[in-house]
Amino acid sequence: MAAVRQALFDRLSAEQVKQLGEIMRVMAEGLEPTDPDADLPWLR
Repeated sequence: MAAVRQALFDRLSAEQVKQLGEIMRVMAEGLEPTDPDADLPWLR
């Protein structure tokens, strides 16, 4: 785990970490839509 952190995340600035968090939040919300009629393959 330390090698992954060093190779990827430690290279990001504080602003980039914030942006990545925002991007990941949007992506996670897309995987769990609030619309009960959403037709997503992983919900079938």
